Amino acid sequence: MNTTTKDSPFIRPFLMLFLFASLLLTGCAGEINDSTNNELATENETLSQKEVQPPKEEFSPELTMSNTIEHNALQITGKTNLPDGTILFVTLLNHKSVEIEKALTVKNGEFSADAIPIEELKSGKQSIKVSLADDQPDAVVAIIGDSRDLLISDYVELNKPLTTTAKIDVPSERAPPSDVQGIKTKVTRVIDGDTIIVNMDGKEERVRLILVDTPETKHPQMGVQPYGPEASAFTTEQLEGKVITLEIGVQERDRYGRVLAYVWLGDKLFNQTLLEKGLARVAVYPPNTKYLDELNATQDTAKKKAIGIWSIENYVSAKGFNDHQQNQSFATTSKPKVETQQVQKPEPEKTGECNIKGSSSGIYHVPGSTYYERTTNPDRMFCSIEEAQNAGFRAPKR
Repeated sequence: MNTTTKDSPFIRPFLMLFLFASLLLTGCAGEINDSTNNELATENETLSQKEVQPPKEEFSPELTMSNTIEHNALQITGKTNLPDGTILFVTLLNHKSVEIEKALTVKNGEFSADAIPIEELKSGKQSIKVSLADDQPDAVVAIIGDSRDLLISDYVELNKPLTTTAKIDVPSERAPPSDVQGIKTKVTRVIDGDTIIVNMDGKEERVRLILVDTPETKHPQMGVQPYGPEASAFTTEQLEGKVITLEIGVQERDRYGRVLAYVWLGDKLFNQTLLEKGLARVAVYPPNTKYLDELNATQDTAKKKAIGIWSIENYVSAKGFNDHQQNQSFATTSKPKVETQQVQKPEPEKTGECNIKGSSSGIYHVPGSTYYERTTNPDRMFCSIEEAQNAGFRAPKR
């Protein structure tokens, strides 16, 4: 007997729902597969393009530098592969040991800094550093890198620093011309504008500057002459405590035992500097005439400018400085101009050694007297008592 099974009215809805869900899942899976395939194809294409294009090479800066000293100035130059327009800084120490920076710009693969006078720099050996400036033109950044981190001031601390150092030896002092045969010594004291005391071989020596004469400040008869204090103050400021070079004259000493010399302060002839400032006149005592032409030319310039001693009419003469002009120019009350004729006394005959000491107090001391050995820095030396007395010096009371 055949038995026919009929669907239950409760089962049919579930079958329909199952069939619908199956169809829906099959369609979604197809769409997902298509999307995944498209993404994979795009990624493969991108990777293929990257393999074809090589990565951008990182810029590696190179820089060399050299320095020379010419005409008493430091010259800094260098070459680099940095692009034109790159801004660099040169860093070094000034004479106060403080860092200074000089900006410069790369052009045609080279750079150079303005000449720096060596007197502005710390003497002795020091290092020069060249580094990138903080801010650079966009065209430069496009070549050396787009990261601003590469352009900060501490770039020298990175793995590939753009920095180079070079040792320089700045002369500690300028020297006289190479043809000058001189003696280096230190000035211990200044007597007046044209007379100084130096230490030579552990002994103090009085030095009289050759070819120049400054107004008096301590003369027992002439007293203080115009521009004498100024000349003395200038020489003190410029020379006292300084190391100088003495170029001894053909005649090495005068009758007072003073060393006769041209004084070089660095590469400057100080005798000439006094004339430039109008603080001295040319005074000729052969055979010491080596720089006479140069000093005469300097004096002529000061005279034309009417500076210093040349600002007083008829004050300077071939024999020195006219005392009557001093009185006319500096008197507190007006007096009529009276021309007086100066009568020069004949110089006493010199006998024996010039070893009589004249002190700053106007007293002369002969060898063996009480204060002779104590007078270690005499203002003048005399060859006879008569000469000392004629110069206005008196004998000690005991």
